[in-house]
Amino acid sequence: MMKFIFLFFPLLLFAQSKITTQTIDKRLEKSNALLIEGRTDEMVTLNLSILDDAKHINYAEGKLSAYYNLALAFSMQYKYNKSNYFLKMMEPEFKNSEAEDQEISMNILYSINYRGIKMYDEALKKLKKDLVMANSLKNDSTKCAIKGMILVQIGKNYFEKKQYDSAAYYGKRIVDELKKSKKMDAGMNTSLKAAMLLLAETKLNENKIDSAEVYIKSAQSVPIEWGNNDFATLKLWGQIHDARKQYDSAIVDYEKAIKLAGKAKNFKKLSELYRLIAKSYEKTGQIDTGNRYELKYNHLNDSLKRIDDENLEDTIDLLVEEKKKPLEHQTHLLLYVILIGSVGAIIIIFFVHKRIKNKNRVLNIKEKETQELNQKLNFAFEEVIQLAKNNDPEFLTRFQEVYPDFFPNLMKIEPQLQSTELKFCALLFLNFSTKDIATYTFVQPQSVQTRKNRLRKRLRIPSDEDIYLWMKNMYIQ
Repeated sequence: MMKFIFLFFPLLLFAQSKITTQTIDKRLEKSNALLIEGRTDEMVTLNLSILDDAKHINYAEGKLSAYYNLALAFSMQYKYNKSNYFLKMMEPEFKNSEAEDQEISMNILYSINYRGIKMYDEALKKLKKDLVMANSLKNDSTKCAIKGMILVQIGKNYFEKKQYDSAAYYGKRIVDELKKSKKMDAGMNTSLKAAMLLLAETKLNENKIDSAEVYIKSAQSVPIEWGNNDFATLKLWGQIHDARKQYDSAIVDYEKAIKLAGKAKNFKKLSELYRLIAKSYEKTGQIDTGNRYELKYNHLNDSLKRIDDENLEDTIDLLVEEKKKPLEHQTHLLLYVILIGSVGAIIIIFFVHKRIKNKNRVLNIKEKETQELNQKLNFAFEEVIQLAKNNDPEFLTRFQEVYPDFFPNLMKIEPQLQSTELKFCALLFLNFSTKDIATYTFVQPQSVQTRKNRLRKRLRIPSDEDIYLWMKNMYIQ
């Protein structure tokens, strides 16, 4: 009997360890179930294993899906740096895959990561580029579902920018897009439900309670289950009951939403729910219970703020890297042109007269290029100054593009600098006076001076050193 077992053991081992595209696809379906349940840690473990197997058999679609699932799981955990890492790993795999919508999905997730650190305009650029790509998709149902996903994300960005008219416009546009489809699938229904909830939340913020209720009921009638992620619907019901002063009903809704958000590990929504339920308890006179939830809110919000600060530098670096790609392409082209020019110079070296003329022409071109470069630098400086004066949200991003070494040098001294502090340092670097900073950021001059003093302590700037000169020196290190 033992001989029989040992004889067939290698065959059993082989049968158990055999990897096929079908087994990988089944495991990817399991990953989707984990996503719906919010079990992101298990999702990460599973997809790391799937990725190894997909690499083993060189299954391009499997690798792409595993990379995307890993990026999605880390994004849901607000670990945007890890999410972006796996998104970047996806890019080389596109050439080996026939999945026409994967690149669009990648860009959508990039935009979610940008939105996570409030870089809304960069997120919108990604999404509007995706809309152009989506129009070229061949499969009509895929095109419709993908466009719905993109429009939902565009609407969410406008909502968080508090541009509620734009958010409502894109919510209604999703509904119009989906009406074109003859048959609704799970992806389309997901987009439709998300659009209805977006419209409901928009109406709530406009204090149009009855309209918000209509959209929530419409969302609930969409035949799609979100599992633990359906806390969004309960949260909105809680807000409607709260607006109608039905505080006990609001508390019941919030409690249910908190349980689901906890299971889904959506800590940002959980933080928001803690704040909402704390206020409802206070309105019912249950001050102690309200205070307990307020403490939970403060604790979780502080943790999320630390995570946001950690993500800021990595995501800005990613953005700068993306901006450099076209410039690198131009540099390679220039090197190629220079190489061709060198070969030509060898050929015509015997023609002295032409060589001299050519040399003069090259010098003129170089002089012209230098002038153009100086003009561009001056223009970039003026553009950054104007963004600062307008208190524009794009100021921080554009500043990092023009002065890429400044923030990293500051981070070497104090890695925990917040985005508001980085912006303040940028204004000092640009030589804005205390009065100017107060005017353009809408604060009192004494508040600006207080921030200067705090910044000196954090960055260990000697009291006898000019803070403006110190900031200038940080860029040239």
